Amino acid sequence: MAANNKKKKKSNSKNIAIIATCSILALILIIVLCVYLVLKSYIGKINKVDPDDWSNITSNTNEVQTDDDGNVISDTTMSDEINSSGAENFGDGEGLEKDYVKNIVLIGVDNRHFENILYNPGNSDAIILVSFNSKTHKVYLTSIMRDTAAYIQYSDALKAKNSRLKDGYDKINRANAVAGPEFLLDIIEGNFKIKVDDYILVDFYSLIDIIDILGGIPMTLTDAEAEAANNYIRDMDFDRGVSDWETANVLTGGGDLILNGVQAVGYSRERQTAGSDFNRTSRQRAVIEQIIVKAKKMSVTQLNDLANSILPKVYTNMSESEILGMVADAVTYLGYDLEQYRVPFDNMYESVNGNLLPDYEATNQKLQDIIFATE
Repeated sequence: MAANNKKKKKSNSKNIAIIATCSILALILIIVLCVYLVLKSYIGKINKVDPDDWSNITSNTNEVQTDDDGNVISDTTMSDEINSSGAENFGDGEGLEKDYVKNIVLIGVDNRHFENILYNPGNSDAIILVSFNSKTHKVYLTSIMRDTAAYIQYSDALKAKNSRLKDGYDKINRANAVAGPEFLLDIIEGNFKIKVDDYILVDFYSLIDIIDILGGIPMTLTDAEAEAANNYIRDMDFDRGVSDWETANVLTGGGDLILNGVQAVGYSRERQTAGSDFNRTSRQRAVIEQIIVKAKKMSVTQLNDLANSILPKVYTNMSESEILGMVADAVTYLGYDLEQYRVPFDNMYESVNGNLLPDYEATNQKLQDIIFATE
């Protein structure tokens, strides 16, 4: 009898252990499922764009292109000799890729008139190659200056739509306006020999919302930078319909400041102070770095507000599974060190008729050495 009771107790204990284990596994599965469904709902807010969706671009056929300062962007004025060397480089092999590096191009456009971005994507005034290297445990942010001369090779279909298009060197920021971000990726790969398949495109006005949700970002400005930023701040506030746009967000001077969304974007866009576009790309990277720093400290409520605000304004060619993979890796990436670079590199370019023409052989070697480093 006593032996039977012992067997029952052992059997009951085993059953309880099995039930407890199954309950824990079920709870874990429920939590994982809930997390997946939440992530899936957020990802569903992102505009996932097929390459063919950019084929309807109509606003850049025979119109005169202007930059954000109102200056006319002319067609390439490079010599036949320079264009010939560009064509040779463009067609010389595919872009380099490694399985331990993930490259994504972050594209910032100026859609100030709030048009349908699929029909008028605009000039890519911010082009940042973001490279995640799992061997060095670093994220490399490489700004490609908007005035960089890139060899642009147009398809016959594009030339048929736009009689002004001719193969040759032109400012790289024009590629996005003419044929969209997929075309820009081809131009980046053809010139810099870096394989890039994915892009994330956002409008500058989206950054305003991001930074406001973060509660602003810290920046140190000179008085001259603050004054120059105010021109962009007023312009953006006017376009956004702010009633007191002339004074609502203007900066009273430089110093160690906490910039709200429109102030930070105005600061990142200005190029009227010393250094022109060279320093502007540095400011853009500095703003992104501060956004990352603040994002690491965000509460769940802030993250939810941020996701609901910004994701519907994001455009990408990444699939849902690719985005989920990036989300899964995000915890790892947040622990990576950040390094910033700018193309053209110092002493590796010449100025030709307002274009910054890199020494592509030297530039591409240095860029590859940085991005594909192993230690």
